[in-house]
Amino acid sequence: MLRRARKTDNNRISRVTGATIVNRPDELEEKDVGTKCGLFEVRKIGDDYFSFFEECDAPEACSILLRGATKDSLNEIERNLQDAMAVGRNIMLDPKVVTGGGSVEMHLAQ
Repeated sequence: MLRRARKTDNNRISRVTGATIVNRPDELEEKDVGTKCGLFEVRKIGDDYFSFFEECDAPEACSILLRGATKDSLNEIERNLQDAMAVGRNIMLDPKVVTGGGSVEMHLAQ
């Protein structure tokens, strides 16, 4: 059971588990309970608690947890991850790759 989840988090949880969001526990019916998640755990990492939904039938959302020793290193890790995800997205959308390291210029010079 989760307490005080944000609306956006509630929407993501309902999508991944197949549940229907209700406002009060007395409104809860059997059809509202999500059954598409195999394992739910709350784990403590550092000083914070995180909810993990694993072994889901059709996962449609995920989160990446980043941790760093300092704020600067964490910002650098986040920037590198965003760059890597953008490269992956570009490859998926347009699967054409040009090699780097000056290989294009060397080929043209020949």
